Amino acid sequence: MNTPQAAVFKWDMDFCKYGIDIDPRAGARVETLPSDNVMWDAQGLEVARFYSGMGAAWGLGGSSMGGPDRNGAKLPQRLQFTYYDYLEDRFYQLKTDLPIQKLFDLFSEPGLARDNYKVRPKYQTLRIGVAPQGNIIIWASGYTDNKVELGTYRAEVLEGMTPKSYNASGIRPFPLREDRWQELSGGRAKPATIERIKAGWVPDPSYYMRRIRVKFPWRFRLIGAVARVTDILSYEANAESTAYGAWEMGLYQTVNTMHAVPEAATFWFHDFAGKRHYLWLEFWKRERAVSEADMTEVFEAFEQVLGKRTLEGNLFAPNDDDMATVEVHVGEDFQTVAASLVKGLVRVPLPVGRTQHAELQPYAYWSGNPTPSAEVIKLFQEGPPKT
Repeated sequence: MNTPQAAVFKWDMDFCKYGIDIDPRAGARVETLPSDNVMWDAQGLEVARFYSGMGAAWGLGGSSMGGPDRNGAKLPQRLQFTYYDYLEDRFYQLKTDLPIQKLFDLFSEPGLARDNYKVRPKYQTLRIGVAPQGNIIIWASGYTDNKVELGTYRAEVLEGMTPKSYNASGIRPFPLREDRWQELSGGRAKPATIERIKAGWVPDPSYYMRRIRVKFPWRFRLIGAVARVTDILSYEANAESTAYGAWEMGLYQTVNTMHAVPEAATFWFHDFAGKRHYLWLEFWKRERAVSEADMTEVFEAFEQVLGKRTLEGNLFAPNDDDMATVEVHVGEDFQTVAASLVKGLVRVPLPVGRTQHAELQPYAYWSGNPTPSAEVIKLFQEGPPKT
């Protein structure tokens, strides 16, 4: 019987970390400890041992050394995750159970990959994100551009450890740099930033753990030179993302759901002449930290229209009257793009940063790709086969 405890999947893992918002070019320096990062299955057998320098920015995925067997492994039920935070000068360790039933349900779900027109697992990656002060978020993500939060965790401080004592405690193939200020400067931190850290400044974990995870009742709508939207990729401030295929668009337009504020989106649509297009846009114009969008204007607009909300309100079940619309207006030249948050008679402009547009071949998803085969067209019209 294929149960969460016995099922074997091809899965992998990647990592990300917080940024330094007082110095948008500087990266926080976080390094996991080799041999102290392990995952075990439900039977207590090791399924992954890994190491990472945590190179990716928040929400993005940086690869690791090690991990599960590429030919397949059972799902992890227990995690031990250990790392050193150079900015805080602290060692942290998280020991926790993972939501194996939720992992099983997500990893069993089929999806469609638009880059190669294939049926792929909708989720097949565990992404671990390190926020300040030992706060951790774990997501499930996939090549289908879907990512969902699995849980939030708090690691414990390993008291008494220093980089020097760690390096001296055995054979260390990847020793920690004992001069943390040199390491932080190597992360492009300005001298003024180093001085503020020495004076006691620390980044605020609530931005990652609360602020950007607050959700509102809204959905997208395209107007202007747009006759029909066929697909949407929605990327949100909490690092979650959802791909809506052609077979799901009717449901998307009618089901009321909560989402974090939009950070970016990709749309596939037809114009009034029947031609197919691709449009990507960002709802921000500057970074708050390295590779982290500054979502201040978007949050202000949402709170103006929908009121201030808290993380505890994420479970609110909206009805039709609660829903707002992120309205994207596409000009006749397909280059002029504007966005607003609309609810009833209230309309507040949203920032639009970088955009990209391309005219496509019929049923294609990317510029330069030919019209796919009839089998692929049918697959992307009807969705992946049900398991």
